[in-house]
Order: sequence, then structure tokens, then C-alpha cells
Amino acid sequence: MFPRSSIVSGPRPVVPLQSVRYARRKPEYPRYRAQLAPLTHPKKDHSGFFRRHMKAWLGPKNLRGEYHRNKYYYPPQDHKPNYIVPDGNPVDLGEGTQAYARLDDKRDPSLHPFPHNTHTKTGLIVSDELKQKIYSEATEEHTLAQELAHKYGLKLSRVEAIIRLQTIEKSWREKGLLSENLEQFSGVMKKMFPLFNPNKTAENLTEIPTPSKTLHQRFLTISESEPFGPVDASKIFDLEPAQKVLDNLTELQDTSETRVVTNKVLVGQQKAGDKVQFRFTMSTSGNVGYRYGASRRDRKKDRAISFDKLGRMVYTV
Repeated sequence: MFPRSSIVSGPRPVVPLQSVRYARRKPEYPRYRAQLAPLTHPKKDHSGFFRRHMKAWLGPKNLRGEYHRNKYYYPPQDHKPNYIVPDGNPVDLGEGTQAYARLDDKRDPSLHPFPHNTHTKTGLIVSDELKQKIYSEATEEHTLAQELAHKYGLKLSRVEAIIRLQTIEKSWREKGLLSENLEQFSGVMKKMFPLFNPNKTAENLTEIPTPSKTLHQRFLTISESEPFGPVDASKIFDLEPAQKVLDNLTELQDTSETRVVTNKVLVGQQKAGDKVQFRFTMSTSGNVGYRYGASRRDRKKDRAISFDKLGRMVYTV
């Protein structure tokens, strides 16, 4: 700060002026002792600190352009994510050092991707054996999805998704739609994530997703002696009480429908070489599709939304 005064002759008062010098932003240097790559030439190589540190962090490169010595280059295949640990030792020197050692008592590098945020954890995937077991009990033994959710500690929506996806996968295998590349890709992706253990990592089945209507404040003027509880609050937000939502999620309900609805279907002719076959179903105008010339609101930003009992977002308009 360099103060200076501007003195003007006459009856005008003296106005002090100050020239402010803004400091430049300083780069964030690593807190650990960084290793720097040597300069290729003492005069022609003008690489700075961060560029030399990046070269040392990546390690040597082979003829194929792969950093084969860097422990973060290849995807992990032991169901244990390999997140970056700021220890300055990314290159495997063959000394047998473990890459998953805890830095402190809070962060686990195999579950927390961000060093300073322990609240964010990697999602756990269900193993193929457990998926097959859930599918067999649901289809062969006709066990309800609510019972399977309580038995294995999985949320109801996740159990229903497992049963549905297993059905689709089996149908694809029968039709031969699963290629070798797809099998290899899915196998590599499965081994990158940790596995779900029903005995240790059971999900909270009583957790209710936060409705979007409760994210905004609402003010209501009532008398001091007037009772006001959770049921009254649910009426203000136009929602069902939390206890009723929990009862609907936990009670055993048989959702199988035995009613058969018949409808007239017109099947088109499938010629040689066609992979699809058109089917036309009789429907009432206005109940399906959109009228010609009517504006569609599926791309509007102010489209009204709501949430069902499982917390899934649905459009009301």
C-alpha cells in the first residue's frame, strides 16, 4: 500500500488517494517432499517445478506409451479401488510396499476417493453369486421382494432391479446377444469396485429419500397453544407422513396381477432381411402419445416434478 495525497488549491478539501497493489495468486505446492525429474539439458530444458514433478510422478514410459511402473495406470482387479494417495510415491519400485495403507484414522484410500472428504464413499456392488441367489429365491421359491430386502439388507428398489436385470441378462444369453467384448468389459468393471457384504455393509432400510418439496422453507402463522406435529407438517407440504411411507415400504404386499387385458393388435408383414416387426395396437386418442401441434414440455426447465414412495423423480406435467 502506497498512500499519497492530492492537494488541490482553493476551498476544496484534500482528498487522500491510495494505489492498491494486488498480490498474485501463489500456486499450491505439495506438502510432501516432491521428487523432480532431472533436466534433459542444462540450458535448453526450461521445465518448471510442476512439469518436472509430473514427469517424476508418472514414471518411465515404455515403447507403447504406457506408464507401466505407475501403480495408478492399470485398473485394480481385486475389488479394491486404487484411489490416489498424496504420499509422493506413485511409482512401484518393486520393494513390495502397499498402496492401500491408511494415512490417518479417518480416510481409507480403498473407499474414500477424495483425501479431505470422508463423507463420500464408493458404492458397493452386489456379487454375481448373491444376484443369482436372489433371483432364484424370487422366481423358483416365489419369495416376495420385501422379504428378500430384509433378509439380505438391500433396499427394495435395488432388489427389484436385480431381479429385473437378471431376467434380461438370461434372455440375452439365450438369444446370443452378449458378445465377447461385452463380457470382458463387464468383468473388468466388476473387479474395480468393492463387494457388498450383507453381514457388514447392510443398507439402511428405514431411510426415506428427502422429497424436493421439503428443500424449500415454508412459513405458517399459528397460535402458541395450537398443536403442530409431523402429520400437520406433511399436510402443509402435501406429502404422506413418514410413518405411512415406512409402512408401505416394509409391509409385505403381493403385487402380482392375475387380470388379463386383451387388446386388438395388428402385426405387420416381416420381409426377408428385416430385424424388426411392426405391431399396431388399438388405443384411444389422447391416452397415448401426443396430439399433433401440441407443445411438449419434456425439455422445459420449469417442468413440474414430484417423487414417488421410493424417492424416484416423476414428471407431473
